[in-house]
Amino acid sequence: MNAVMQEISYVQKDSKISGGGANYKAVSHDQVVSIARAQFVEHGIVVYPEQLNAEMIQQRDLKQDIKMHLYSGMYNIHFVNIDEPADRLSVSINAHAADNGDKAPGKCASYATKTAILKALCLETGENDESRAEAQDTNTITDEQVQELLPFVCGEDGHYTPKGENIRKAFKFVNLTDIKTKKFEAIMAVAKK
Repeated sequence: MNAVMQEISYVQKDSKISGGGANYKAVSHDQVVSIARAQFVEHGIVVYPEQLNAEMIQQRDLKQDIKMHLYSGMYNIHFVNIDEPADRLSVSINAHAADNGDKAPGKCASYATKTAILKALCLETGENDESRAEAQDTNTITDEQVQELLPFVCGEDGHYTPKGENIRKAFKFVNLTDIKTKKFEAIMAVAKK
């Protein structure tokens, strides 16, 4: 598990959730599996859910305006070393899923498995890689780099030219001194065109 943790540390949120007044982004089961599966295979780890109990908390009943089933399950999600099956990590997860058909039990198992992988590997989730990298990049460009960029984006009056304004909006900065070091080369490449 430590070897897998060394290879992956972040999963990008890829699903938009809306309904019932909620609007937010989340990471899907498929996204987590696509990030983690190759590392589990490489390091000889099998992941499987064991359902301990289940309950249909709410039945769908359109006569009473109940549009979805609500299903609850308790799982142990096992991470097993294929070479030594006694070497395993098990994570207990309680999960819920809503569905208007017969998919709630499968959704519940998927949610429990996804959650166990995220928690067992201490995976960070976020909305985009760029904002994550920017949050870690606290270095801004040097005065020399500001002077190098200045004639490409500003007129003699010190205000942004139309091209400079487009670059400013595209790279999301207000002042040249706000530009992060990791963005400088990309901005210069666009500015010189």
